[in-house]
Amino acid sequence: MTESLREKAIEGYLDRDDGVDWMGLMTYANSMFDVRDSIKPNLPAFKFDGEEARRLFNEHSAYLKAHPLIIDPKDFRDNCRLLQKRFIETGVINEPHQIEMLNTLDWDKLSDEAIALAGKDPSELFERADLGIDAEDGESQSVLAGLFINIIRAYLKPVGEAMTDALTRLDEVAVRDKPLLCPTCGSVPAISSVSEVAGTQSNERKLFCSCCGTVWPFERVRCAYCGNTNSNKLKYFYADEDPAHRLHACKECGGVMPTVFQNVLKGELDYDIELVAMGVVQNLYEDQIKDQDTEA
Repeated sequence: MTESLREKAIEGYLDRDDGVDWMGLMTYANSMFDVRDSIKPNLPAFKFDGEEARRLFNEHSAYLKAHPLIIDPKDFRDNCRLLQKRFIETGVINEPHQIEMLNTLDWDKLSDEAIALAGKDPSELFERADLGIDAEDGESQSVLAGLFINIIRAYLKPVGEAMTDALTRLDEVAVRDKPLLCPTCGSVPAISSVSEVAGTQSNERKLFCSCCGTVWPFERVRCAYCGNTNSNKLKYFYADEDPAHRLHACKECGGVMPTVFQNVLKGELDYDIELVAMGVVQNLYEDQIKDQDTEA
C-alpha cells in the first residue's frame, strides 16, 4: 500500500462522530506505519516465478516454504534494534513497563536459525524466537509479536506484492477450494474484503496477510479459518449505520473474520488501516459473538 493511499483511507474516518476517538487512533496508526516503512532492510536479490506461484497456490503450498528468502542475520538484528528504538522515540510504544521490557531484550540471543525462518515460515519464528520473555506474560509477548510482524513485513513486502500481482491473473473458473493460509508465507489471514466486480452484478472476496502484505482471492461464502461453506453456520455482525465493517462469524469453528465491504466504505481501502479500525468494531461486538458461541 502506498503512503498516499493510506492518507486517503485515514481521511474517511476523520469526520465520523460515533464516540470513538478516530483522530487519535488514526494518528497512532499512521505513526506506526510510518516508522515501519522507514525501515529499509538489505534485501537479497530474488527472482519471483509467477507460474510457480500460481501452481503452489492451487496446491495450497506457501511460496516461501518452497523458495525461501535468504535474510542476513546481522541486518535483521540491526533492524529489530532500529525499529524498537524508533517505536519508543515516536511514542508508538509508550507504556513504561512495555518500554522497560523492550530495553531488556538482547537481540544477539536471536539465533541465525530462528532468523532464517523469517524468510521461510514467519509463524514458526514467533514460536522459536527465545529472547527471555516469560511465556505467561501475554502483554509482553504481544508487544514483541507486534515488533516482529512489522520487521518481517519490511523484508517480505516485495514478495507479497509480487504474489498479489501474480494472483490477479488467476483463471477463476479453474480455481476452487482456495487456500486458507497465506500463499506467500503461510500465515493466518488478518482481514478480508468484499468488492464489486467491474461490469458484473457479482462480488469478489479477498483475504489479506498482515505479515507479508499478500492479498489473495477467496470464496464469497466460506469461513476463512476452517473452510466451512454451510451458509446456515455463517453470519455477519454489523451496525446498520456502518455496513462497511462487518464480522464474518462461523458457528462451526468459532472463528471471526473482520471483513470490509469496499463499495460502502467512505474512504479508500488500505488493509492496514482497516485492520486497525476493525479492532474497534470487534470490541463493540464481543458480547454478541460470545452469545453466538453459547447458542452453537
